[in-house]
Amino acid sequence: MHRRVASSGARGARSGAPGKPGARGAPGAPGGPGSSGARGGAGGRYGGKAAVPAAPAPAERPLAERLALLPLWLLAVVPPLYFLPSAKDPFRLPKLMLAEWLAIASLVPLAWALRRVEVVRWRDLWRQPAIRALLPLVAVATAGLATSAHPLHVREALADLWIGAACLAGWSAALPTRRLERVLVGLLLPAAALAVIGILQFHGLRPLTVAPALGGARYTVTSTAGNTGDFAAFLVLPCLVAQWRLARGAAAGAAGGTAAGGGAAERDAAGGGRRLGGRWGWLAAALALCAYAIAVTQTLAALVALLLGSLTFWFGSLRRDGAGLRWLAGACAAAALLAAGAVAAVPALRGRVAEKVSLARRGEWNHVLTGRLDGWRTALWMLEQHPWAGVGQGAFRAEFVPAKLALLDRGAVFLSGEQQNFVNAHDEPLEVGADLGVPGLLALAWALAVVTAAARLRMRAAAAGMPRVPAAAGDADGGAARRALSADGAFAAGGLAALGVLCLVDFPFRVALVAFPALLFLAWLLRPAAAEAAA
Repeated sequence: MHRRVASSGARGARSGAPGKPGARGAPGAPGGPGSSGARGGAGGRYGGKAAVPAAPAPAERPLAERLALLPLWLLAVVPPLYFLPSAKDPFRLPKLMLAEWLAIASLVPLAWALRRVEVVRWRDLWRQPAIRALLPLVAVATAGLATSAHPLHVREALADLWIGAACLAGWSAALPTRRLERVLVGLLLPAAALAVIGILQFHGLRPLTVAPALGGARYTVTSTAGNTGDFAAFLVLPCLVAQWRLARGAAAGAAGGTAAGGGAAERDAAGGGRRLGGRWGWLAAALALCAYAIAVTQTLAALVALLLGSLTFWFGSLRRDGAGLRWLAGACAAAALLAAGAVAAVPALRGRVAEKVSLARRGEWNHVLTGRLDGWRTALWMLEQHPWAGVGQGAFRAEFVPAKLALLDRGAVFLSGEQQNFVNAHDEPLEVGADLGVPGLLALAWALAVVTAAARLRMRAAAAGMPRVPAAAGDADGGAARRALSADGAFAAGGLAALGVLCLVDFPFRVALVAFPALLFLAWLLRPAAAEAAA
């Protein structure tokens, strides 16, 4: 496929692999403004090489990024705090509408900057990891318009899916890694604010003028999320972000400490200086607030996700020598002590854990899982009845009652008195199977394979001796840079582990409060390796 538009004469890429749209190049560097540009594969124009898209003008690219970052920062900070007390759904729907409009607004400047692209080739698009991961899944979901008996549900859900897919593809292809990292760190601001509100609610204060939720004391700890589970799930990623930045700061501080007689510029380049202590203090405080807020929600799924993600992170970031193994053992012991301390310090959490243990001993697993088996078995029934087309994207809620009645006729026992109706299956893979059938599960498996490959690239980068940042002063061998890069890879693995736990027992990608931070994380993860080297 070829599409020709006006050429700016500038070649190279902003952020992407050489020869891909969006790769970044410095002035005079290969692929940068004033150079001949990165070369693609054989068979294209200009001496047998594939045509390279013309990048936007140098002054236009930072402008487009700045214009995109404003709504992106608003997306990270405002929707978590936004709600409409007078609305029928004061929390989820207002957050979704605001987040989607801000997400679209962040894509408009990036799309406008691409108007100078000279040639678009399918293989160049397919090389983008986000597009490669999403295209089969989006295609299968869109095909449900022709097969589903619930077209209105499908159209509504497809709009959300298309917006999310466009955000993941656009952010990962057009925004430099450093800018995405800053927005990820910015998630700590609303996370800390929500944590403070939730902690106040737990201790009997009511800073919000909304009616408390029904169902027990733990359901009143919702902050501005409106739902205890949403609130706890949202805080998991900021907790991992805080640990990631602490680990990177420690690596940079080690480099700054070894710089003999370094001046202020050298200390800043190494991440040192007096400001480092303040940053560490802020990160540690945000981590403590968010972790304690998760504990007071008594949401065991979020606690397990945080614990597994943290252990995965520290296992990946620490060295494998004797000192590293001692640090790893210390981190595991600290995690165990913190988990035990949280259970002991929060009586309600201690009682909930004891209740779950008692139910598990009696074999009442549906009570242990708070009725989730009801959603899981209905999703499996839908997959059995519609194996090739599914019920349609977003049509699970419309099919739940027929599925439940059919299972009751078979003698299935549902949890009485709770969750009489399910809007979601509380398991992302099972809901994908129910919505999209076997083709959807295959497309999901393909997307997971692409994401896992991207995470493995980050994990292997430090071992391969390819630091993304130059060696700092006093760090001639680049050891601190490799440790910082190792922290990036560990954060990728830890984030995926935590998201995996949430996806198995919840529906994080169907709630805007959790989904858009997760998309930001995945956009950072899926940045092409060559683009990061150029950036």
